[in-house]
Amino acid sequence: MTYQTIEVERRDGVLILRQNRPDKLNCRNSQMYVEIMAALDLASHDDNVAVVVLTGTGKFFCAGMDFANDPEVAYTAQAWDDETTVRIKQALPKRQSDDVTTWLPVKFIETFIEFDKPLIGAVNGPAIGEGFSSLLHCDVIYCTEATYFWAPFARAGVAPEFCSTLLLEARLGKSLAAATLYLARRINAQEAQNVGFVVDILPSSEDFLTRVVALIQDGLALSGPPELRASTLTRFKQLVYPRQTKAALLAQCHAEFELIRDRAISGETNTVQSYYQSELPS
Repeated sequence: MTYQTIEVERRDGVLILRQNRPDKLNCRNSQMYVEIMAALDLASHDDNVAVVVLTGTGKFFCAGMDFANDPEVAYTAQAWDDETTVRIKQALPKRQSDDVTTWLPVKFIETFIEFDKPLIGAVNGPAIGEGFSSLLHCDVIYCTEATYFWAPFARAGVAPEFCSTLLLEARLGKSLAAATLYLARRINAQEAQNVGFVVDILPSSEDFLTRVVALIQDGLALSGPPELRASTLTRFKQLVYPRQTKAALLAQCHAEFELIRDRAISGETNTVQSYYQSELPS
């Protein structure tokens, strides 16, 4: 498998998915969207993969969407694209400006909602914007001492996404979720652990990911013989996220992007972004 924006590694039942644009703080562009979708598709269909670990290369986990992005890349097969990536690109619907269900970011989020195996966040540094909100779909989260979580959606002139208008309260509690959503509250690692969003805080060191994988392997050792682990945990997750729960998340995702669309059409997005460029420091 060859990727431009991610790296994939397998370690005894664990598939490690690294966001690999450290020079861009692992901001996600269209190619990364499709490559993550392809990697999750492969993991879903691989009986030797019990869990997926999502992490980042460098000092940041992910600083959100790359606004200097060429969306057409997602619809064009590149020389380095593997078979699954090409298939994902070919299956994407043609984007209709008035139908958010055809938008690539929505398809990307739908992949997280539909993913059927445990997804574990190994947050190696700051998680900003959708870097933070995508973690709401992780079943277990580990982070470093240097990590913080921040989602200033209003400052960016957009709207909450990744079903954060539903999931923030469930994961953080009502008060902290409201401060995050309405007041752009930045959450440090200790606060995140105090409310149960993060299970463990580990030192910010080069062996962070190795330590996370070791903790996961200890848990997998109690999940039955290796040949049964993937199917066992998949069936567990089906009970945690039954079809009606996924349907509610999909509907909320679409509603959030309808607000993003409407703000862009009305000119609010440009107004907000221009205001912060001229009036306040970045």
